[in-house]
Order: sequence, then structure tokens, then C-alpha cells
Amino acid sequence: MKSMSGGSGSTRPAKALTHLAIQALKAEEKPYRVPDTRCPGLAVRVATNGAMTWDFSYRVKRGRVRRVSLGMMKLIGLEEARIRANEIRKAARDGRDLVQEVARKQIEEQRRVSVSELIEVYAKRRLRGRLRTAHEIELRLKRSLKKLLKYAAADIKRRDIREILDAVADRGYLREAEQQRQVLGTMMRWAQAQDYINVNPVDGLNSYSSGSIRDRTLSSEEVASLWAWLVPSNLPQHHCDILKLQLLLGSRCGEICGMKASEVDLESSIWTLPAERSKNGKPRTLPLMGMVREIVVSRVDETQDGRLFASEFGNTLRSVNVGNLLVKRRSDMPIDHFTSHDLRRTAATGMVDLGIPLDTVAAILGHQSGGSGQTRTLVRHYVKTERMAEKERALAAWEGRLRVILGLALDNVIEFNRFGTSDSHSDDVPTNGQSLKSGT
Repeated sequence: MKSMSGGSGSTRPAKALTHLAIQALKAEEKPYRVPDTRCPGLAVRVATNGAMTWDFSYRVKRGRVRRVSLGMMKLIGLEEARIRANEIRKAARDGRDLVQEVARKQIEEQRRVSVSELIEVYAKRRLRGRLRTAHEIELRLKRSLKKLLKYAAADIKRRDIREILDAVADRGYLREAEQQRQVLGTMMRWAQAQDYINVNPVDGLNSYSSGSIRDRTLSSEEVASLWAWLVPSNLPQHHCDILKLQLLLGSRCGEICGMKASEVDLESSIWTLPAERSKNGKPRTLPLMGMVREIVVSRVDETQDGRLFASEFGNTLRSVNVGNLLVKRRSDMPIDHFTSHDLRRTAATGMVDLGIPLDTVAAILGHQSGGSGQTRTLVRHYVKTERMAEKERALAAWEGRLRVILGLALDNVIEFNRFGTSDSHSDDVPTNGQSLKSGT
């Protein structure tokens, strides 16, 4: 049904329309209409080319007279036209404009987007180019809503989301279920604010995690067992190297995955993490020494396009790829389940156990240093040194401890009994089997 502003032609005397009476109507030089006496307001319109359409005039209470087309006569028969006309007239007597309601519903249907389309527009407007983790968030959304991608976003119910998240939690992945709940909630709140949906289906869902901070660090025995297990027969070489570098440097998994040859200065033995890849938006430099340098040099020698770590499909590896692989190989690992971030925590804890100052550890890990507000202001606005000498000594001390744990030769790596004092070999460095963390 659509509104008609005019042009219906002259009006002939009304008659009780029948199929025979309609067939007898012929085209003339000007269009004309013949009202139906059996259905007030309904008329058949005959165009100059002979095409016949149904039009209907009605008034909603005391409003103005409105005229709409009910469609072509060859598509809509006489009885169906009368039924439609009577429905519109009855609603008009009750103060409702059925034609406008149908028109609004059609507009709403046209504006409805599928879950897949919602993810795409959300990623385009709110994620890509704005968040460093945009790709990971987009993948998590698609993975979470995989079974609902073709459904209309406005039709998704709380129960649909609960069943998806419960299935993840029932497999033992409570943290993943909670992360999915959070990213889904954020997207759905945005979709509600943009009028893509009327109700946020994530509202009211309970958390799947207590929010407690992970505190797992690997013991010396676990470090030795894991290092021996990190060989191409168990994990792809790129993944092995990424995990080893993370344990040696304490860097984030994603930072190492995205490492490029252009970021590495082998002559000066420095890796510069650019600001756009840094979580805090600031560049960070780290020295390349010992085993770290050996791994990086081998990766630089093998790269064809500057990327040090790429998947078998040619894509740059991401932390989510490493994490997913660890989950898949969980049953084959020689130690209890761990995440790549646990290696970062193990490195940080190990350096602190060596007596390395917290500010130096923070500088290596890319965290904000300084305990007081005044100190943080000083570091943020005035102190611009990269503290390379301290980083070199700290990472050398940490590698020295790892070499002892792994039973490797020191190869001129200086070990620090306590940070600031050195020996060729320290009796205080734990042997294989002892803990990296006091009390464990």
C-alpha cells in the first residue's frame, strides 16, 4: 500500500463491482475511477494504457481524507481488495492509521541488520583504527556469535547469549566466557544506543569470573620442562621462539608476535617497540643479548617480508593464535596449564627475586614506573632516558638465572646475586628444581 497524492482521474458513478463489470471497463484518453458501492472508499482506477489498480480513500477520525493504492488488480482480486479496505476502515474508526503502521513496519524491517552485519559496522565505527586489540575483539565477537550470524540482531534474546556463554563455561573456560560476555555487552550497548536493537540481550547476565587476578608463575622445574618441550615436534618453530622470547624478556605476547626486522638494530643490539604497537602508546627499547639475540638473528635471517613471525597461511601471528594453540596442546604439555601471560609474570617475578628494582622491571615490561604521584609526573613529563644500562644488567641477570635452571653454560653472561653485585657464579642462584618465586 502506498499513498496517492492525486492523478486518479475523473470519478464515474459508483456501482456494485463484479468481475464481469470490471472486465467491461476499457481504457480511455484520460484515466478514471469507478467506486464500489459494496465497499465505501474502494474504487478501481483505469489508466490510459488499460492497467487497473485498486485505490482506497479513508479518514482517521476527524483527520483529512487520505488515499492509498492497494495494488494492481492483476495481483489482488476483488474480494481481497475489499478485505484490505475494510481492515483499514475499521482501524481508522478506532483512531489507528493501519497504512502508516504498515509503512513504519516496512521501514523498520529495511533497517534491521543481521548479527554479522552488526559486528561489521561496530568494528568499522568503534574498533578498527581506534583500539590496539581491535582484531582480537572482532574475532572474539564472531567466534562467540558464530551460530547467530545470520539472525536479525534485534531478535537476539538474553537466553540465546546465556546458552552460548554457558557452553563455553561448561567446558572449563570461565575466563573466556567472561571475556566474551564483556565484549558482547559492550557491542550490544553501542547497538542499542545507535537504535540497531531495542534491548541489550547481555544486560542481567551474571559474571562468569570472580575477577580475581591470575598469579600463576612457573617454578624452576616447570621452566626447565617447558623449555625442553618447546621444539618443532611439539609446536611450530615460530610459536616456540615467541614463548622463549616472552620468558627471556617479559614482553607481552602480542608485542613479540608483531616484531619486524625494521624494529631491530642488530648492530646496536636493540629492539625498539614502536608506540603504535605499545599498550601504553609509548615506544620502548630493549637490549638484545645472549639467547634473545640468537633467536632474533635467526628470525631476521629467515624473514622474506620483514615480519619475524608469520603463520603458515602468511598472516602475522597474534597473541590469540598462540593462546589458542596452547589450549589445543594442553593435554600434551609437560606442566600444568599456563597462559602466555604467565611467562611474562614469571619473568617479572624472577627479576624482582634477583633484587632488581621495581622501577627497572617496570621499564622492561612497559609499565608505568614510580609509586607516588610526584614520581609519576616526573617520569611522564621530564625523565626521557630509556635506562638501557639498567635494562641490560637486569636482563643479563635474569638470563643468567635461566641458564642455571636450564643447565646451560653461562657463556660469559654475568649473573647477579643481588642486583648491583656480580659474581662469575652465584651460590644464591636456584638450581634446577628450586622455585623462581620464594615460598613456592
